[in-house]
Amino acid sequence: MPSILLLDCLSSLTEKLKRQGFDVDAGTIGFCTGSRYLPCQLYEKDIIIYNPSFVAYGREGRRYILTEEIRDSTPEYSQIHLKQHFLRGATILTFINHVADDIKIQNEAYNWIPFMPKISFTKDYKVISVKVQKNESCKFLAPIISESHVKKPVMQKLHLVSELGGVLPNVIWDRLFFNMNNDDLGCFIKRNEGRLIILPQYESNEEIIKIFLNRVMPKLYDLAIKTSLIEEFASPDEIKAQSKILEMEENIQKLNNDIEEATEELNSARRYKIQTIKNDQTANLILKYYDLALKQDDVALFYLYKVTEALEKKYGGETEAKKRLGQNTEWNLIGKVANASYADVRHAPKPGEKIKEWTQDEIDKCFEAAQKIIHAYLATLF
Repeated sequence: MPSILLLDCLSSLTEKLKRQGFDVDAGTIGFCTGSRYLPCQLYEKDIIIYNPSFVAYGREGRRYILTEEIRDSTPEYSQIHLKQHFLRGATILTFINHVADDIKIQNEAYNWIPFMPKISFTKDYKVISVKVQKNESCKFLAPIISESHVKKPVMQKLHLVSELGGVLPNVIWDRLFFNMNNDDLGCFIKRNEGRLIILPQYESNEEIIKIFLNRVMPKLYDLAIKTSLIEEFASPDEIKAQSKILEMEENIQKLNNDIEEATEELNSARRYKIQTIKNDQTANLILKYYDLALKQDDVALFYLYKVTEALEKKYGGETEAKKRLGQNTEWNLIGKVANASYADVRHAPKPGEKIKEWTQDEIDKCFEAAQKIIHAYLATLF
């Protein structure tokens, strides 16, 4: 089981992971607390996860604490060896959270990470994730790469080209997230044997950490390979949990099949609906009138009244039309407003023949009324 160090993560996450049997310790680099605390040597940990939430206040009235102001509570545990430990094969997972409004301080909070690119500010609401499943070098990250779970707006972007200086030996760089300007918002860097995974802030970084440890870490460290009798033996709790997972996977598969079947039915019903409406002359006419009303604000009522007139002709009069379709209140509303504006509701008025200008509230209600009348007629076709 790989050993894990959580830096500046929630204590509740640490306790939960311990209860789940992970080999995990917790500490802080010091920007959040003002005091650096490491529970062990960094080179003793296979995976380091960094998730700071803010930068603490500094001394002498400064808004943010500086690196030199952080008190070292564990000087016996040095960060000096971290770079070489990383190159030998350590994995670092970090989230680029918005921890400071000062870009210099924002970078300071992450500069201790080996080969960390420079950060600059942005504000992106549209985030695109890369299809990592198609990339052999980082496809193991697929469970945690999804733009739908990223917190919007993304407030930081990365400058990878200047940091890595083009193609370097023993370096793999893969983009994970980017914005509409093609700026990098998250990436995977592999240098020698070390892996640096840089992610934007998620709606719940803690959930992503749990997914990483449960679904990504086993692929990363080939934990599925049985290496001892202990690992081959399945305890009752493991069997129970595995059975539950299998049952849920079967249910998921069944639901996916049901959804696919229902989607096909829905698409078929939509095609039938559209074709049925297109084949009805009256439906095409009243929909055309409604569309013309939307496009011509100044004479909108003229076309909304034409909707009711067309339906009266369809059913041989207003009384029969109301009887067949209902919507009497809506029908009378359009007639009333048209009567006040055009003086004669027995025949559809011509554009421009207004006596009284209608109010915006009146025309909005007439649009709503016409929509209900049209829907009532379309319902008779099925």
